[in-house]
Amino acid sequence: MKCAIYARVSTKREEQQNSLQNQIALAESIAREQGFTVVGRYIDNGISGSGMKNRAEILRLLDDAKEKKFDVIIAKSVSRLGRNSLNSMQTADILERIPVRLILPEDNYDTETSKSRFMFNLKVILSEEENSKFSERIKLGLKSSAEQGKRRVSVSPYGYTVNPLTKNLEVDETAAPILKEIFWLYLHEGWGMFKISNYLSQKGVLTPRATTGAANAGTKWQQNSVKLILNNPVYTGKLIFHREETTGTLADSELYKIRRKIETDKQIVIENAHPALISENDFIAVQELMKRKGKHKSNGKESLFSYIVKCPDCGSGMHFKPDRRNGAYVCGGYVRHTSTYCSSHIIEEQKLLQAVKDDLKTLIKDNVRIERLYGLADEKANALNSSSTKELKRIDKQLAEMDLRFDKLLGLHAEGVVTTEQFKHQNERIALQQQDLANKKTELHLSLKTRQDLNGQLQVFRKEVERFANLDIDGEQVIKQVLQRLIHKIEVFEGGKIKIQYNLSNLLPSN
Repeated sequence: MKCAIYARVSTKREEQQNSLQNQIALAESIAREQGFTVVGRYIDNGISGSGMKNRAEILRLLDDAKEKKFDVIIAKSVSRLGRNSLNSMQTADILERIPVRLILPEDNYDTETSKSRFMFNLKVILSEEENSKFSERIKLGLKSSAEQGKRRVSVSPYGYTVNPLTKNLEVDETAAPILKEIFWLYLHEGWGMFKISNYLSQKGVLTPRATTGAANAGTKWQQNSVKLILNNPVYTGKLIFHREETTGTLADSELYKIRRKIETDKQIVIENAHPALISENDFIAVQELMKRKGKHKSNGKESLFSYIVKCPDCGSGMHFKPDRRNGAYVCGGYVRHTSTYCSSHIIEEQKLLQAVKDDLKTLIKDNVRIERLYGLADEKANALNSSSTKELKRIDKQLAEMDLRFDKLLGLHAEGVVTTEQFKHQNERIALQQQDLANKKTELHLSLKTRQDLNGQLQVFRKEVERFANLDIDGEQVIKQVLQRLIHKIEVFEGGKIKIQYNLSNLLPSN
């Protein structure tokens, strides 16, 4: 009887207590006792059991079970299948209908000998409850540490360093003056976050991440870095804990983690925890100023080309600026980092709108260009489909050869030609190769599905173009629909020249 082994750990901490090696060894021991032949091992390493979406191996296990690649599954316990009761019960239902035998030795459960699912369901519910209690214990531990004023962060706030002995925050004599200048410029000089970030970048001031020695630290200050500093009450000398918490919500049979803010009166505040760099009055004044600016940030005008128009030189998206030339798009790299990074590539919205209208009208009237666009799409889709189909056949042939190799290996082991140790070693190699081929096969199936969708998109594109050929495309609402459905990207070059890439895998850019 062919057997599959499933094992899972979600954290390194769990790995110490409930190692993958122990789970596999236990399953292999049971397989030997029962006379099973282990044909596959499915391992989710470092994957939470709360949901199914990111657990590639258990999903592969279920797919292979449906293809009858084995007759029995051994997992250490129901908690290894998952800690979401709905997912675990659905998994058991799938296996029962195939049918595939399920053995969970720690829970003394075996579908062949168990007369009902009552004990299984009970274990599932208890496992989910234990997971909930474990999560709650972690939260209570963090809250207790917070109430004692203990910090549990790896990186200190900009302007401070962490004393390695006391774990308390101490003033960073190099960064603290910069921190104070940021608050002064925003509150008293009327500077915005954009101007402050550019000012600091031009002065060559180390970014917050650079001061910590982070390997991926950038060299340029971002507006968001300035915003985070201006919003952080740590600079008033207080520590605030329990400002947010993570909770789970169930949707479409999946458990999703969401963060929610904690009400102010339920937060834990430690006053005078370290030297203050900013006065309480100045910090409050900055928060009020940020709120006032936020209310007047938007003029209510919706940009037609958001997320579509790009700078071809630096790759940044173009930002709409309503105060420039009665509304214009400017290179995002230029906006963030000035001319030291890229040129403005500025183009008025009305000029860009007219250029798009003209190109669409030309496209609609140019039958040769339309047919060429359709033909290229068909040709490319057919070529890719043919290539993928050949690759799938090759993989299926290799998988069949792997099965023959395993059968031959099994025969040699039964005849005593191959030792048990040699059999296990070769079997593991075969299993890894089969897993790699199965992953490639899945990717190719997904690729084929995407290309089938491309054919569908082609038909939609054809219908949309024909539809717009008979409509007045001078209306902005219609143009907006065109942009959303037909255009993938518009590149704006310095000087105002544009290039439109239509939404057919960028097959035929216009001149």
